[in-house]
Amino acid sequence: MLKDEMKLLAQLADEFLSGIETNELPATDYQNEQEARINSECQRIKKVWTDVLFSQAKDHVIKRYTWFQQQIILELADMIYQSIEKRRKTVFQETYPVLKLAAFLLEHLLELKDFQIQYFNSYINEDGKIPDAAIPAVRKKMSDVAEKLSASLQNVKMDAHLKACIRDYLDGIIAMDAICSISYRSAEYLIQLAENLSVTIAFEDNRDLTHGITEVLFYLNFNHQSFCQWYQEDLINKKTMLRPSDQLQMLMKQLLVLKSIPVMLKMSYDPKILPVNLQLENWLNEYIKNENHQVDQLEIDQPQKIELKLTVAQLTLLIRLLYEEDVFAMKNIAALLRFFSDHFMSKKQEHISHGSMNKLYYSGDQFTGYAIREILLKMIDKINKMFFPI
Repeated sequence: MLKDEMKLLAQLADEFLSGIETNELPATDYQNEQEARINSECQRIKKVWTDVLFSQAKDHVIKRYTWFQQQIILELADMIYQSIEKRRKTVFQETYPVLKLAAFLLEHLLELKDFQIQYFNSYINEDGKIPDAAIPAVRKKMSDVAEKLSASLQNVKMDAHLKACIRDYLDGIIAMDAICSISYRSAEYLIQLAENLSVTIAFEDNRDLTHGITEVLFYLNFNHQSFCQWYQEDLINKKTMLRPSDQLQMLMKQLLVLKSIPVMLKMSYDPKILPVNLQLENWLNEYIKNENHQVDQLEIDQPQKIELKLTVAQLTLLIRLLYEEDVFAMKNIAALLRFFSDHFMSKKQEHISHGSMNKLYYSGDQFTGYAIREILLKMIDKINKMFFPI
């Protein structure tokens, strides 16, 4: 499966770069022929990749194949780009046609890179480096996005320290070194953050957007050090404003929020450190202990459960329906089932095991379906009466 589809392009690159070294002057027919070969070979590669994408191969096989092709493109593009940049100002005029051929090949390698991003987005190595030749354009785009978002935040009503921590991240993007390597992940993450925050702050009224922006940063797994520090300081400040008898309750409620808040684990500011919710959950657990509150730790980990008038099978079917209709932002069904088993009890049993919910999720029966259908029909009837009266 790990076939080197770029073998012919690599041979052409060696041929062109060797021609630059030896000052060989290629004929016009040769130039036209090589450009045609490059075009033809790139079309062949795209077709092969597309065939793999629509084949019966498993996702992990396609992913490994894509990573392999991505790495070859990176190494080949960087080799050509560095050679061109080295010789552009010093090369003899007669070797310019060969240099032009090398640049033509480089341009098509970058097109193959873009083809991968467009059609193999779910399979590319997000931590892989963007080819050096593409970095100036990517860096400019990132800088423009960061500057636009930073300017948009200027007049937004929100916590000043939270605004400062976001702009600290954006300033780092704007001041990025021109020769600094950029990963696909960091470029994509900035675009996603800018798009989501732009929607959140696009209100023309004077409302305070601190809460909404905080939710967006959690959802995008903004595990930036300054954001975590702001959250900790903000929570401590809120605690000191409460009566001592209410402080523990507030902290435990916040702990429950951290356990249940939606976080996109597939993306993050820094993939090398814990997701933002886990970082803050760990910190808050330790903070509560250090406050010397006489609370059983088991009570912190398992807040009081809410009783439902449903059986475990009925609850599980309801969760499945909501999950398959994309009601939950979180796409991890195991985590969702674990959350419901930890925080709810059925009408027949106080303790719901995660294993039983997981088993029932795929093996519901008709009686369970009938019970949930009756509940949903009653809900539809109630909505009709409330909002759509005849």
